[in-house]
Amino acid sequence: MKFSTICLSLLLLMLTVSPGCIGGDDTETLESIPAFTVVADDDVTYSSDNLLGTPYILHFSASWCSQCRPTMHAVDSQLPEHTYIIVSTDDSDSTKLSDWHLQVNESQADSTVDTPFSANAALSTTLDINNTPTLILVGSDGTMIDRHLGPMTDSSVIEEFWSQAV
Repeated sequence: MKFSTICLSLLLLMLTVSPGCIGGDDTETLESIPAFTVVADDDVTYSSDNLLGTPYILHFSASWCSQCRPTMHAVDSQLPEHTYIIVSTDDSDSTKLSDWHLQVNESQADSTVDTPFSANAALSTTLDINNTPTLILVGSDGTMIDRHLGPMTDSSVIEEFWSQAV
């Protein structure tokens, strides 16, 4: 009996001093979005600096990505008043971006995507974007709050994703 009491006491002592059990720091440090600048097909320059103070979504995509188009339509229609930027994973010129934007709008008869299309292969590489679509939610303080891989077309999923930033 005495041996089991000692063992139980030692076990409880070990649990109380283990990291994360009592008094541990449960806060997660969020990483800041790397500095970037893009000139979109709307001729507006968007950057990590001029977007500070507002939450936004960066949607990493490619013109050949068939799963990206429904996501673009869904997110743009669900969050029309919020900053949502399409970023090509290759460095497309402005003519290619405009053509791609037109093709996306023609892909769905009852919806247009009014969000800007841009390109920044270096940012894609820095953020280790290997799959499209990849959506990154950035908080108003410039921290990356969440990363979503794959299509996002369900309105409740879009709202839940966005609600993390507000």
